[in-house]
Amino acid sequence: MTTYADTTNLTEILKNVYGEGITNQFNDEKITYNLFGKSDRKPGGKGYVFALRYARAQGTGARGESSKLPDPLTGKKDQGTITPKFNYGSIRITGPAIEIAKGNAAAFVDGLADEIDDIYQSIIVDLNRQCHWDGFGQLARLSAATTYPGNATWCGTFDNDIGVKYFQEGMMCDFYLSAGTSNFENTGTCMAGSRVLSINPATNVVVFEAPSADYLTNHPYASGLVNTSALSVTAGVMAIKTGARDLAWASTDTPTEITGLDGIYDDGTALATFEGITVATYPKWKANILSNSSVNRELSIDLMLNAVDVTRQVSGMKPDIIRMGLGQRRKYANLLMPDVRFAPTVLKGGYETLTFSAGDGSIEIVVDPMQQPNKIYFEPKGIIQKYELTPLGWGNLDGSQLHQRAQYDEWEAFLRIYTQLGVERRNCLTLLKDLVEPNLF
Repeated sequence: MTTYADTTNLTEILKNVYGEGITNQFNDEKITYNLFGKSDRKPGGKGYVFALRYARAQGTGARGESSKLPDPLTGKKDQGTITPKFNYGSIRITGPAIEIAKGNAAAFVDGLADEIDDIYQSIIVDLNRQCHWDGFGQLARLSAATTYPGNATWCGTFDNDIGVKYFQEGMMCDFYLSAGTSNFENTGTCMAGSRVLSINPATNVVVFEAPSADYLTNHPYASGLVNTSALSVTAGVMAIKTGARDLAWASTDTPTEITGLDGIYDDGTALATFEGITVATYPKWKANILSNSSVNRELSIDLMLNAVDVTRQVSGMKPDIIRMGLGQRRKYANLLMPDVRFAPTVLKGGYETLTFSAGDGSIEIVVDPMQQPNKIYFEPKGIIQKYELTPLGWGNLDGSQLHQRAQYDEWEAFLRIYTQLGVERRNCLTLLKDLVEPNLF
């Protein structure tokens, strides 16, 4: 035993030193959603209605002297409608939890303030996820068969180009057959209300909690089903954000989520009707798709120039923005590295961009890690905008942000935003798809 002061003898007077706040351990980027501008038009009433002209009047032409004038052929016109989607984020916290987690001396963060900030950030992250899909909630697709035990944790492998990047720990999801048309269920047994426990991006494996009937209580469609019985699950089954599709889904259904880039950059394949207009009836109301019959090919400068030229030829407009993910950013950078022809810049707000020289000016390339794989999007600035009926805020029409849960010392609040991504011109959007996606790990 020492008689002088050492670390052992000082143990009883030493304190723990705590850090400030909480350090997040997940990808929290919200690039695409934040970069879309907000329209000054509100989709109130039955929605924001706008007029389109597909073709000019064609009563023109040269004639000889004293000949009849050209026939008065009018142009072709139509109307489109942009309607908002309703997104929510809810919290519940007990009275004691509010009180014991007040101030720096009692907790790393103020309990109530952190719950409020966390749900705010969470809804923005989810809106950014929605920006990359078609409004029907797809998250991923199983690449291998698995067993859904019904009473224990289980895992799914999503080893394909989409991978697991759209999952979040704690997220609730449902599973649908490979065509996405019906909930994966057998005589009343389903895989709805599956909650993500952990995600391994290196192996593309997601571990799910043991199924719980409690997760179906508030399910908008599956509350009458059972999710605690075993099922054999085939490869190709789709993971869907809980509640985004009803049990018998069809592509003609109205999307629940906001219509993202996969729905906007479409030719009628994903959405037969977009903004109230049937694409088959009005073929000019579609984006330009440069595909390769679902066979992936290497990105090239010629393909990118082709996309720029198609945009200009079809619409008379020039792309100002190119959107891509990390994989296509690598492919593009590798094309230019030998000549050092790319110039990284910094966009206002801190988003890193590259530029692409199309021969008539540079085009900004916005890189979002959440962007869809195998695809590059070309668009003029300002074509895609947010149409907000109600901006992000608390559902406090009665003047109170927190509402007491009846007969409990518990308090609830919910965030809401009524919004939609919309376009009033679609044929100036060009999608370059079927591109080889490099592995991240």
